[in-house]
Amino acid sequence: MAENTVSNPRQEYLDLIEDVTRNRVAVAGEREIKKGGTEYLPPLPSMTANGVTDGNGNLTGYQQGSQLTQEGRAAYSKYLSLTYFYGASGRTVDGLTGLIFSKGPIKDLPSNIEYMDKNADGRKTSLRKLAQAMSTEAFITPQSGVLVDFPNVKQAVSVADAERMNLRPKLLHYKFESIINWFYDVVDNEQQLTLLVLKESVAKRDGFEVKEEIQYRVLELIEGTYNQSVYDDNGDVVVEAEVVLVDGKPSREIPFFFINVGAENKSVINDLVDANLNHYRFFADYAAKEHASAFPVFYETGTTGDDVNILIGPGAKWSSMNEAAQFGILQTESDGGSMRTYLLDMQERMATLGAEMLKTRIAAAESAEAKTLDQVAQNSTTATVAINVSEAIQNALNFASRWLGGTEDAIYSLNTDYNPARLSGQDLTALVGAWQGGAISYDTFYTNLQEGEVASSERTADEEQSLITTDNTGM
Repeated sequence: MAENTVSNPRQEYLDLIEDVTRNRVAVAGEREIKKGGTEYLPPLPSMTANGVTDGNGNLTGYQQGSQLTQEGRAAYSKYLSLTYFYGASGRTVDGLTGLIFSKGPIKDLPSNIEYMDKNADGRKTSLRKLAQAMSTEAFITPQSGVLVDFPNVKQAVSVADAERMNLRPKLLHYKFESIINWFYDVVDNEQQLTLLVLKESVAKRDGFEVKEEIQYRVLELIEGTYNQSVYDDNGDVVVEAEVVLVDGKPSREIPFFFINVGAENKSVINDLVDANLNHYRFFADYAAKEHASAFPVFYETGTTGDDVNILIGPGAKWSSMNEAAQFGILQTESDGGSMRTYLLDMQERMATLGAEMLKTRIAAAESAEAKTLDQVAQNSTTATVAINVSEAIQNALNFASRWLGGTEDAIYSLNTDYNPARLSGQDLTALVGAWQGGAISYDTFYTNLQEGEVASSERTADEEQSLITTDNTGM
């Protein structure tokens, strides 16, 4: 039985970490995949076969082993170098994240946390960049989250000192690998997060040497009050449990907001990654076959032991003392057609699994309805990621505002419109006419301009009216 220590992960974490690692490597691309060697590209049987000899040292056969033999390592190195990893997984995640951020988010931050727009995590990371990182993570892993953190200050400080020393809430993004344990329990008659263990890597400097050390941050509700403590990698307490104050009062909740997108603890790109790895392994066999069949096989018959013919290729001449000797080339044939067809089919399968931007478009014209239907599955998944990330960020922003004694009316919503439909000249004329005729309000008119990508999504209707008045341009 495993020792009950702070570093022990929850079973769900252990069940999913292999999938997450595989997804992350696939998204990283070919260089990272090939570093994994036999983990992602199994060797051929001949590369692990050990020779079996009799009592006289004569080779009698081969026995299958589990490790690469000395000759097998050289053969595998060649096998690995010839194959190609089709970067569908990484390009898909980049593309879908790009769709979310092709338009700016709808946001309205309380004045006391406006600084987070440019410095959300205390490291000069903007809220936009933080949201991008969280969205990317939501595609790759089944679980991640954001913590609202605040320096635990013992004495009162002025507003000016707090700003100067950056003593204000910040949002910390934690990836799947860092969230190793969690537990929910009934508190105040509702299910609440009562335990969270976060594995953190902390950089420490000794002269010019920088070392990464592991520590465990423990967040827990003790008798209904939020406490934080820190343990080192040996399981020893570094910082004793301390009550965390929010707006001067002990907090009764842990301000950590999970982002869960995939169903049944399954990352949304799992199927795509599996297809991507299948394509990679099959390509290895295809490439090895094409490589072997690309070279002619030279032969000689009837030569004597005194003949020496070790040079082949242009400028070389073979000869023999035996007039009946023959020399020639066997032209090998390559029939990789069915293998190539399989690879192309697999690329199409990956396109249907989420890599729509990789799919070759038919040049013929498509109706707007056909284009919309073609992207429904892709957009629904992408929108789910955007909505979940938006909710986590908005909840975190509201908690941060409350931490500073402010209101909880922050608005943060990432883009979920991935089918741009710009207004035609006819539509625009009709809208202007409807507004001028009093059939619709200016707010409705301006909202349609924004949705049609004519007006800026960064400005409100009132701000636009103010600009019109200032510019004195009229309509």
